[in-house]
Amino acid sequence: MNRSPHRWIRTCCALLLSCLLVATPWAAELSAKRQAVLMSMFKPDAVLTEQVHRDFWAGLDVSDVAATEAAQDRLAAAMRNSLEFESATALSYKASMKQRKPVVNPRYESALKDRLVMLKARNLSPDSVLAKDKAFRASLVPISRGKPFEVDGKSVVMTPALADAALKQVEASHDRLERLLDPVWREAAK
Repeated sequence: MNRSPHRWIRTCCALLLSCLLVATPWAAELSAKRQAVLMSMFKPDAVLTEQVHRDFWAGLDVSDVAATEAAQDRLAAAMRNSLEFESATALSYKASMKQRKPVVNPRYESALKDRLVMLKARNLSPDSVLAKDKAFRASLVPISRGKPFEVDGKSVVMTPALADAALKQVEASHDRLERLLDPVWREAAK
């Protein structure tokens, strides 16, 4: 059963992020409100306004410049890693459909390795990330055959158009997150 591209992207992003947020190296550094803002930037209809940006940064103690920059760097690295996971997942789906066999993009392997290193550095369990990886790899078999696969309890048939939409969404999310995580507000590029 086909689902709309936005529903599929939202579902995949939510599934990936819920898995990643449970065991991310930066989750403990953010309030629940800030985590919600970050998560919202992955939604297809997300808009980063100056007010949202201001609210995100309001009340953060930035008096310890070194600690603030270190926390920002960790957060930015984790977010880039999450985006790389999403992008490499979509690229793997596209390659699997094209080659009609399961294909894991090398960028996915690199993102997985980086994520596991980040988790180990913070003494966090890799179990949820490894479970997500197992599910991803299992999904490549039906995707390569043009068959439905399960995402968050829903049956999805992957198409090149859905994979392309996911890649566009990753690019848009990257732009929003890059602007959000910069303490100095700037408008989106036109």
